Amino acid sequence: MNICLSCQAVNPDNYQFCQFCGTKIFTDLINTLDSFEAKDDKQSLGDTQPLNLENMTEEIEVGIEDFISSQTPIEPSSTSLETRSEDLLDPSFLKDNDLDFANLEIDIAENEASYGISSSNFLIDITYGGKTDVGKQRDRNEDDFATIFQTRSINGKSQLSDRSHRGVFILCDGMGGHAGGEEASAIAVNSITDQFRPFWVDTLPGDKKLREIISNANQAIFAKNEGENRQALSRMGTTLVMLAIHDLRVAIAHVGDSRIYKLSHQNMAGNSASKLEQITRDHDVFNQLIDLGLDRESALARPDALQLTQALGPHPTERLEPTINFFSLTEPTLFLLCSDGLCDNDVIEQNWQTHLLPILNQEVSLDTGLERLIDLGNSVNGHDNLTAVLVLCNVG
Repeated sequence: MNICLSCQAVNPDNYQFCQFCGTKIFTDLINTLDSFEAKDDKQSLGDTQPLNLENMTEEIEVGIEDFISSQTPIEPSSTSLETRSEDLLDPSFLKDNDLDFANLEIDIAENEASYGISSSNFLIDITYGGKTDVGKQRDRNEDDFATIFQTRSINGKSQLSDRSHRGVFILCDGMGGHAGGEEASAIAVNSITDQFRPFWVDTLPGDKKLREIISNANQAIFAKNEGENRQALSRMGTTLVMLAIHDLRVAIAHVGDSRIYKLSHQNMAGNSASKLEQITRDHDVFNQLIDLGLDRESALARPDALQLTQALGPHPTERLEPTINFFSLTEPTLFLLCSDGLCDNDVIEQNWQTHLLPILNQEVSLDTGLERLIDLGNSVNGHDNLTAVLVLCNVG
């Protein structure tokens, strides 16, 4: 086991970075590969290796299969599917090569046990996509999102194999005058995706590292506000919901009133039943008053009930309190990340059986499901920009 020098947490031997705080804990990496034959479609690995290959004795062929790599601006008038993805690792990791390590030893069972995951469960694959729409009343789309996914495969002569899936899915709903909201959401999305690349190798970042990532995104927007001397309502800001998945391990984080919903089949008293959960809780005056003991009717009657109490950008990091949670996947699950333009007026709660359940059951394609969700949001709401990101996890 490796001890993190920063937070003193215990990590499995093959971890390069602390699963709790993200600090690098393993530095004795192989920087050169003997007998490596350069080809047109291969390059050297560079300085960052995903595993400890110190005792490797035979020729190594390394490759990482990336899914898709693009990030195009979202046009406010667009109603087409927008799937935006970037590679998680250094560009020198190339596609379409099998990994073949001699005498590779990975204690997968030990890693799973540390998260309370049954060795009988595994993540088969992830299907995902996103769509944004300007809505019926706005002339500018201040929502932004990104979807990042990667699969890594390792096969050794010992017949031991490791196929891991990892993805991070981000949605932001911007606010602020003079295109400030559009800029704030873009800053947040870019900052968070950039910060994930350097260290996400072994497992999910821990609570401390996630807070650091979110704080840095907040500071980037806050500095922009200060530098442009933006005041009051002209100060730019954005909400944030983020879903990070590494095999069966899941982390969610949010600031503001954008939401993440989770739909899964659960066994209850021997019977399987579908269950929808809102797994984020809006950071607004209404929930703050509920926490202080006010009844729901009185809290909703307040004219400022839906005013945000948390957002990225308007205030310095000391005043930011993101909510972060961790859990494990145990059954096939569909996640929905959405801005309030879609989920206002209980649209999801009232329509999940017709618009989400068929996607989970794979009766409707994910692309079709996204189209139907946006159409539903526009027909019921339409007063705001609306964005949906769907992530379907097939667990076996």
